[in-house]
Amino acid sequence: MAKLKVNNQIVDQFYDFGTPPDATMQLVHEQFGESATYVVELTELEEIALSKATKRADITAHVADTDSLLGTTSDTTHLLLNELSGFINKLNKATTLAEVRASATSLQSAIGHIEADVAAGSLTFPYQSKGQQSVMDEISARATAVNQVLSK
Repeated sequence: MAKLKVNNQIVDQFYDFGTPPDATMQLVHEQFGESATYVVELTELEEIALSKATKRADITAHVADTDSLLGTTSDTTHLLLNELSGFINKLNKATTLAEVRASATSLQSAIGHIEADVAAGSLTFPYQSKGQQSVMDEISARATAVNQVLSK
């Protein structure tokens, strides 16, 4: 839990770090006087949670709300599913190298530019900032946890 320090002394070992700053300031000034100085010290886990919440709020404020982001993710998944399905069906029927190459035409047309855009830096993905291994670990952990809940 967070610690509330007033005038360099811990006055609350279990302070709720979610308390709005204005409320904390009012509490300190009412109990310790207007000249009191204070700081809320967070644990490492609280700092991580606060950082994540701040980033999510920034995304909502500057990019899109959660439902819109989910819609974009859904659109992306559906596009890939449709294109991949078409590719697999055409590839399965291909008997010549020319037919194999032709089977990829629609998929290449739909998403082929992405590789070049990423290489040029005009398109970036969140996993690049988070780190691919970190993202893969997160996917694995969440998928396993969800499956454990569903299989009970």
